[in-house]
Amino acid sequence: MKWWHTIELPNGEVTDGRVDYRGERGKRFFLPEDLSGKSVLDFGTWDGYWAIEAKRRGAREVVATDRFLPAPETTTIALSSFGIPYFYSGNLDFPLEPWTKCFGEIEEPFDFKNRFDVVLFYGILYHLKNPYMGLLNAYNCCKKGGMVIVESAANQGKIRGLSDDVPLLWVVDVVHDKDRTNYYVPNALGVLQLCKLANLEPEEHTPMADIARFTVVCRRKDE
Repeated sequence: MKWWHTIELPNGEVTDGRVDYRGERGKRFFLPEDLSGKSVLDFGTWDGYWAIEAKRRGAREVVATDRFLPAPETTTIALSSFGIPYFYSGNLDFPLEPWTKCFGEIEEPFDFKNRFDVVLFYGILYHLKNPYMGLLNAYNCCKKGGMVIVESAANQGKIRGLSDDVPLLWVVDVVHDKDRTNYYVPNALGVLQLCKLANLEPEEHTPMADIARFTVVCRRKDE
């Protein structure tokens, strides 16, 4: 069984993941330490690490979603062991179409719109054919005044080393990192500008010049 995330399961088992975001390694994702009473939506959950972490930090409601149907075995094992429901969302660019619940106890029909205090949008932007629609998705699922945290590949490939003063998207013209679902790679300013276009107001972010990854905490902005 191939795990992406290192996760401590309730039975004491620690999965053999390719990435380990526990402790200091996860700080760059800006997930609040205290989520008591909050509702959290985790887009692109994969194995479910961040959904599980949100529950560990006190969130009263956590929902995970990804584009896989059926859910991978690792996802099912991890999320089910923590009682977190999983929805199949198909194309994450267009979120408010009907989604399919794969497992988990939750009220039905379940309405995602304007529901969540915190929306996690980690490692998704560059996998979308329409990244603006993906962020508008996150906006629509967030409550008024709620938080959307966006983490993305950034400053890579053909835009690496170009001016940070212009928001840029490299339209990927190769099989980038051996993954055919990588469609765009933005620079940091490109991530910020896409967020603003989707009415998400950036409040805090990792350093602009960092190579490889960029994280920004946004607040849903309402006129």
